[in-house]
Amino acid sequence: MHRRDLLRWLGGGALGIAFRPLTAGTAYAKHDICVEHDMRVDGGLVSIGGGLTETIFALGAGDQILGADTTSTYPKPANALPKVGYQHTLTSESILSLRPDVLIHDGSAGPGTTLERVAGAGVKLLTVSGEPSLNGFKKRVATLGCWLGAEARAMEIIRSVEADLDEARKIQADLGRPPRLVLLMAHGQGNAVAAGRDTKADALARLCGGENVFQDYSGYRPVSREGVMARRPDALIISGEAAADFGGSLSRVPQYVGDTLFLLGFGPRLGEAVLDVSRFLNRDLAGHPVGIGHA
Repeated sequence: MHRRDLLRWLGGGALGIAFRPLTAGTAYAKHDICVEHDMRVDGGLVSIGGGLTETIFALGAGDQILGADTTSTYPKPANALPKVGYQHTLTSESILSLRPDVLIHDGSAGPGTTLERVAGAGVKLLTVSGEPSLNGFKKRVATLGCWLGAEARAMEIIRSVEADLDEARKIQADLGRPPRLVLLMAHGQGNAVAAGRDTKADALARLCGGENVFQDYSGYRPVSREGVMARRPDALIISGEAAADFGGSLSRVPQYVGDTLFLLGFGPRLGEAVLDVSRFLNRDLAGHPVGIGHA
């Protein structure tokens, strides 16, 4: 599989990859790196973002990763990598101490002053699409495949995810109508937040054939038990961390509890996550036309 074939299959120049110049304070320039620059990432790199790191490993380039952020916990070799901090609160010292040639992120890395110092030290900063959607996932995998010389493997990953999504749609057809979902994530000890619009959790709900009931705001907001029940959900999708603090108080509503990176990494396991949640919804809600939360 040649790079041009992969790009043609995904829509070619529509990838719109962002490249950050090395000089601090300079605006981002938009390029299709794979086509216009024949970009190859051959040296050591730092990866920021759990789903991104997982994708690099799936592409067979895990041995190029010198370090990653603290959300990079899968696969096991990723968890063992030197950690440079949380993706939003990185320090230039922790990154530069690893002497990388490249830092790759999806736009979520920060703060900006850290990125400027890293770029000023001669490290290339490459940004892939952070779009929380199936299309964004395809862009990320395709772009990383081009950069890492793994175009054929990128195609395999995308096709595998699409096959799982096709199977999930067949399962979702049995539900009759989109189930009303609340997606709860951890946000500090004892604090759960509910996902609104424009989040990976909201995109996950739609891929699973559901409807995120919190559509009146964007991002994540703290929520109470009463606030959740007032939305009359059919089911809850909860990250493991949030379940320890919040899930038990909502035990009357069917709950899917999963690992945050598995559910929201939007990496190579995206299809598995959607298929697993779809099976849960089919098993727990099929045959209940008004939903458990509406009883």
